[in-house]
Amino acid sequence: MSREALMFGGGKAGRVLYALVRDMVAASRIVKSAGPLHVIARNFDRAQTLLDHAVKEKPCLVILDLETCEVEAFQVLKELRYNADLKGVPAVGVVTQAKAMVKPEAEKAGCLRVYLKTEFIRELPDLIARYAA
Repeated sequence: MSREALMFGGGKAGRVLYALVRDMVAASRIVKSAGPLHVIARNFDRAQTLLDHAVKEKPCLVILDLETCEVEAFQVLKELRYNADLKGVPAVGVVTQAKAMVKPEAEKAGCLRVYLKTEFIRELPDLIARYAA
């Protein structure tokens, strides 16, 4: 089974978040934080697959790994901004300190906020709760 097909958590209909993350440790943390909040977390490793699913399901939040998926993350941001079916889907990004220079670019492209990785891990449960409510 591809990573794109993996579905995690056990949430209610409409309470699903998408992540474009290649790092399985980060994906696992997202799943662990979403589960207790009854939110389904779906991880994708290709932008187009995420976007295809998002049109059908409209997630409450999209998390983008700007570290290892930078080009695809910007593709997702562009579609979230200009595709009528996806307008209004919030997106946040995650970077390490070494790639912090991407932060202003991502925010200009449509990320509501770009977190440094350590801050993201600490804030993740609150972040999911805020957008899944």
